[in-house]
Amino acid sequence: MNKKMSSEELKGHVLDFLSEHKEGALATCMNNIPRSSPVQYFLGKETDIFILSAGGEKFEAISQNPNVCLLVHTDYLDYRRIKGVQIFGRAVTSLQDKNIVSEAKQCMSDAYILDKDSDKLKVIKIIPSEVVYLDSIKVGDRTKQVLSGNQVIIKEDRISALYQ
Repeated sequence: MNKKMSSEELKGHVLDFLSEHKEGALATCMNNIPRSSPVQYFLGKETDIFILSAGGEKFEAISQNPNVCLLVHTDYLDYRRIKGVQIFGRAVTSLQDKNIVSEAKQCMSDAYILDKDSDKLKVIKIIPSEVVYLDSIKVGDRTKQVLSGNQVIIKEDRISALYQ
């Protein structure tokens, strides 16, 4: 079974995983209809996430309902073995707050892209409220560790408990 981590240790694993990847699926909800969009992201300060986008319905969805979820994961090795992070939080877009663009530029290694394509690109900032980390790659233990503020909560998978 996965050992419960301290909040700092869990945050370190989450940030390491997120910095090793750059693509995920952003879930939004508009008019009570959920949708998921493939996105590229980069890390901001702390655990904030930034997404550059040319637009789309996700911006209208966020203006109606700022609650979002970003999923970043490895490929499945089989139905039990995967590693990933789910980030639940509140999203703000550069359409709602122009300061998001300059904040994103401070965190980007290639900020010139925002200057070059400023008329085409919009920015989404996700401020996490809860981060779920799962690492079942090695032994298939699907115990999730949830970072909520500075508290770590363990969520054991019921199927994992059956196979122990």
